[in-house]
Amino acid sequence: MKPFDLAIVLFVVTIWGLNFVFVKIGVAEIPPFLFMALRFGVVALFLVPFIKWPHGRGKALIAYSMMLGVIHFGLMFNAIHLIDASTVALLSQLNTPFAVILSAVLFRDYPGWKRVLGIAIAFGGCFVIAGEPRFDGALLPILMVVGGTFAWAVAAVQAKQLGSIGPFALNGWMALFATPPLLLISLATETGQWDAMRMISVNAVISVLYQSVLVVIVGYGLWYGLIKRYPLSRVIPFTLLLPVVGVAGGVLALGEAMTMEMVIGGGLIIVGVGIVALRQAARGEIAPVRPH
Repeated sequence: MKPFDLAIVLFVVTIWGLNFVFVKIGVAEIPPFLFMALRFGVVALFLVPFIKWPHGRGKALIAYSMMLGVIHFGLMFNAIHLIDASTVALLSQLNTPFAVILSAVLFRDYPGWKRVLGIAIAFGGCFVIAGEPRFDGALLPILMVVGGTFAWAVAAVQAKQLGSIGPFALNGWMALFATPPLLLISLATETGQWDAMRMISVNAVISVLYQSVLVVIVGYGLWYGLIKRYPLSRVIPFTLLLPVVGVAGGVLALGEAMTMEMVIGGGLIIVGVGIVALRQAARGEIAPVRPH
């Protein structure tokens, strides 16, 4: 990879990895569902005026938007609200093993022994983290992250079935369709929305803009440019740095604790997902990266 492109891919991975920190900052001040509605509202505002409507795929696009924008992000953002960003950054990598499992169930694309081994190692790491004493009797946030990663895998299957819709169009329409239900869920289940908006801080505004502009528009624009110039096997390995950056950001910026269970479990997850991701990339069949 050329030095300039290497700098770009490291820049994108850093943006996406630190997003876990910015989500934590945002949901600490704004209720999670309202925060997501703000994020997607800004994305839609920037993208929708410049994208075309995919005729004949409206219902499928709405279903995709509900699965990814409402269910996946709803589970993930509420989990980050309840536990540290570092743990979520590690567990969120289970989306890749889930995608392989769903592909085997739905399309009979059965993985070889190497990918099966990678999946087993990754889920083993999840169990190590879930076994931390601080989660004893309070596993709901862990289950929310695992459920969120499974919802992401389902959405990845839906995205494939949608066909050739560009990444910006997919993100733009998803953001537009996800915003209204997120607002309704916030009104039905959350409190303090008006006070949060009336007293919103600069940090919360930066968090919303960071996710909508840097993560989606800048990050995806640069990422898909790299994929066009290089084979997946050369680009995908860099995504293994996402949890590393996320954990480092949580520890350094938020003061989160680094436990032995996180080190061992996180290491197992990264190794397991790495095996799966590299095998998928070699086949040219890996689901798109979905930063949070």
